Amino acid sequence: MEALPLPMKDARQFGDFHPTIWGDYFVNYSPLESKMSLEEQKQRNEGLQIEIRKILNDAIDPLQSLELIDSIQRLGVAYHFEKEINDILCRVHKINIDDCDLYAIALHFRLLRQQRYHITSDVFNRFLDDNGDFQDCLSNNVKALLSLYEAAYLGFPDEDILEKAKFFSRIQLKSLICKMDPSLVLMVRNSLEIPLVRRIDRLKAQNFIEIYDKYRLCDQKLLDFAKFDFNILQTIHQEEVRIITEWWKELGFSKHLPFLRDRIVESYFWMLATYSEPCYSHGRVIMSKVMPLVVATDDIYDAYGTLEELELFTSVIERWDLDRVSMLPEYMQQFFLVLYNTFKDIEDELAPQQNSFRVHYLKDEFKRMARAYLQESKWASAKYVPKLEEHLRVTLITAGYSLITCASYLGMKEVISKDTYEWVTSLPKILKSINIVGRLMNDIGSYQNEQKRNHVASSIQCYAKEHGCSEMEACKKLKEMVEDHWKIINREFMSTDYIPLSLIKPVLNLICFTDFVYKDTTDIYTDSSEFMKETIAKVLIEPVLVFRKD
Repeated sequence: MEALPLPMKDARQFGDFHPTIWGDYFVNYSPLESKMSLEEQKQRNEGLQIEIRKILNDAIDPLQSLELIDSIQRLGVAYHFEKEINDILCRVHKINIDDCDLYAIALHFRLLRQQRYHITSDVFNRFLDDNGDFQDCLSNNVKALLSLYEAAYLGFPDEDILEKAKFFSRIQLKSLICKMDPSLVLMVRNSLEIPLVRRIDRLKAQNFIEIYDKYRLCDQKLLDFAKFDFNILQTIHQEEVRIITEWWKELGFSKHLPFLRDRIVESYFWMLATYSEPCYSHGRVIMSKVMPLVVATDDIYDAYGTLEELELFTSVIERWDLDRVSMLPEYMQQFFLVLYNTFKDIEDELAPQQNSFRVHYLKDEFKRMARAYLQESKWASAKYVPKLEEHLRVTLITAGYSLITCASYLGMKEVISKDTYEWVTSLPKILKSINIVGRLMNDIGSYQNEQKRNHVASSIQCYAKEHGCSEMEACKKLKEMVEDHWKIINREFMSTDYIPLSLIKPVLNLICFTDFVYKDTTDIYTDSSEFMKETIAKVLIEPVLVFRKD
């Protein structure tokens, strides 16, 4: 069968995406000069790491130990001290903290829950008054309020006390900002914008290094270690993004498929948010090849292909058969060949470790997503607005977090069983809620731009039609639903202890990136020319100064 000719330009719609803002920047990038060479920083860091490990091992006071762990985690260097941190938390978990103040109890609660230690929110009951509200005497203690606020975002469904804590601490912190010590103002403002447990690791580290350096809030040795480590990691990440940019450039999509979003650096940054440690370098490079192909597939279904073409395209993807590629129009042929060959290359890369089976699960998820994309296209063509439940049955698949989770596991060093992949693809509760959060935040952030063309009805429109309310009211309700599902994610994170922490954390990090991208009801991945660009520069281009500017 001959390939379908391309329709006339005005017979199809275009996404009208801005061109890449990075081009060959990272291909030609030369690191900024520093007073201390990278090799010197590595040597200094080896010595500092030994000293910090000794400090952790020698720590006796529980509160000081927790504060040190908190600083280490905020500064993005906890991956160096996993054993020491776990040993301390295991000890602290057994200690009676009834006589501690609110600051200490909230810190204890947050750090333990973050590591999946079971701790009840009843520890906060003693801070309630006779009416069940938080005591007025707590309303001027900024340090305690901030600690409580951060802890409250780890709440489960029906933990009403943590919902009260969130509301109480937020109101009090906002009212106190003008009276705070400058060292706390930045921390409070950052937390009110995005709480710690929802922040991207590298951006969080960059931010806290800056705050601690400016206000001398932490141990100088730890601060120096964090600075050196940030710069060392940055050079690793720069090399990875160079590799990915060159790979993308060789594909020639910008020339042959110009309607696609050219966001290779942004896609890499997304994968960097999933895991940033050096041991996952191979995983990031592989994942960063899969992610832009997922985005491109979305654009073909969502912003360019005709329904007739998309039905053929879905058929070819489902069969994963090169013999049927000639049925497709030329642009789809080019894309499918890249998709097919990329997956084959990844299989070959993973074969020596007997891990090529991992690609099988990725393919199955890709096929499932293509079928869901086609259903969305049919709804868009028919201008059909389903009820929210029907909408989510399809769009939770196109949200893509099950597929991206499979992609994140491809190059990981961990032994990952087929049972783990079966768990992911069965859409367990935690992944279902992650998909719901991702889908709803995506829709809230992007639906106004998407509806300028013939686009599938968003969850906002589905809810508004079903409940007879305005789109503004629908957005408000869906934001409430997002917060409810964050609580389910917290609960399921604790209860899925049969899945190793190293395999759960990347999934949580993925949804934190979504929170970052759609936080202010905009899509800064698609429109990456301003805030996303500035953020990427902070993490991937600008080294932190290893000497004070006193």
